This record gives sequence, C-alpha cells and structure tokens, in this order.
Amino acid sequence: MTAAGGGALPTGLTGRVVVVTGGSTGIGRAAGAAFARAGMRVVLASRRIEAGEQAAAEIKEAGGDACFLPCDVTDPAQVERLFAAVRGTYGTVHHAFNNAGVPGDGRLVDLTPDQFDATFAVNTRGLWLCLREELRLMAAQGFGSIVNTTSVHGQRTVFPGIGAYVTSKHAAAALTRVAALEHARDGVRVNAVAPGPIETEMLAASEAAVGGATTWRGLIPSGVIGTPEQVADVVLWLFSDASSYVNGQVVAVDGGFLAV
Repeated sequence: MTAAGGGALPTGLTGRVVVVTGGSTGIGRAAGAAFARAGMRVVLASRRIEAGEQAAAEIKEAGGDACFLPCDVTDPAQVERLFAAVRGTYGTVHHAFNNAGVPGDGRLVDLTPDQFDATFAVNTRGLWLCLREELRLMAAQGFGSIVNTTSVHGQRTVFPGIGAYVTSKHAAAALTRVAALEHARDGVRVNAVAPGPIETEMLAASEAAVGGATTWRGLIPSGVIGTPEQVADVVLWLFSDASSYVNGQVVAVDGGFLAV
C-alpha cells in the first residue's frame, strides 16, 4: 500500500483508533481518508455535520473503518462527550489529529474583542480542550501520539491583516511543546505540523484578504501549492513508530517556505 503522496504507508498503525477534529473538509478530511488506508479506525469530528457524515461515508465506501461525531471544540461539554463516546465505542484513543481551525482576518486595530476571541476559541482554547481529554486518556494507558495543526504563520509573520490567526497559531505551537514536556514520561508524544499554502477552502477564501494562492506562489521556492494529502502523509509518519524519538516538534509542510 502507498500513502497519498506515493510513498509507502507507515506500518504498525492497523487497528489503532484516531480522532480527527476538523475532519469534515480540507486537511482533516484528507487525513481521515489516509488514516483509514493505513488500517486505522477513524473518528471524524466537526461542527459541519453534513460534510462530516459524507466524509465518513466515503471512507466506508472505500473499505475503511470510520464514523462521524458532531463536535464544536469551543464547547467543553461537547469535547467531553466526544471523547466519552469514542471511549465507549472503542475503549480508548491511540492517536489524535487536532486539526480544527478558523481564519482570523482583520488588522489588529480594527478587530473587535469578539472577533479576536472567536479565533482563539477554536485555534487555541479548542485545541487545549481536546488535548486535555486526549492526554488524560493516553497517559492512563501509557501510550499515545498526538499531532496538532499549527501553521507557518505560527513561526513567521507572513502577511499583515491576519493578526488574530497568527497569534493563535503561535499559541498552538506553544501548547504542543508544553504538552510534550508534561507527558513525555507517560509514553505520550505530542508534535505538530505547520502547513504552508495548501489547496483548501481556507486558502481560497484568503484570496481577497491577502492574495491567497496567487501571492503564495511567489513565496514558495518551487512555486507549487501543497495538497491536503501531503500534510496527511507527514501526520501518519508522526503517528508511526518510525518517528518514535520525535517529540515536541513543529514540522513544517511548506514546500521550503521557512527555509527562505
């Protein structure tokens, strides 16, 4: 079997349970499909119910094991119910891909407190709420691997006018490192992927504000926009035993942008 990018799939993941937040579209949807091809049991979570159910159905039609559970990661009660439901069905969680995220357009001086808070509610607080449940489960069993989605914007301020998003992604990278430090002795690894420009709805929607793919092609050494499947392949590697000594890292999937 091969990964979405054409390489060999990581071994040793068959039968493991993985939760994917933001699993209804874009990177999360592609990742869910890639995880299923690797033999994992996939739980997709999102507040976009119709799209999430369709994504799970596509995985099952392709022969994979998947289900969809609605969840708004900004709501602590919904996050708790999500992981309680997964534990009730599968007994545990071996892996998690915390991918739910929203943009945060607007110059800092023009944002309202509610707009700023709405970005952090998903990208930072929602990430923490999911991490809290995942780390409790994985620490208790002495095993687990978590991957968070940050962004190259969390390592370099690329464009003006998206300050809330940039700041929230810096915080997501910090959460990744703190969680890794606090649970390294529990057998739990926590890493992150930092995508550059990826062919998603979010990139398309950024065209008006910051030039979207048009601007990005001038910033990437190859001039090529990445695909959700390329990000999914890196997450699979971070889940696998092939990355067993990788912990607390933010891995850029950016076509070389941060190397410039």
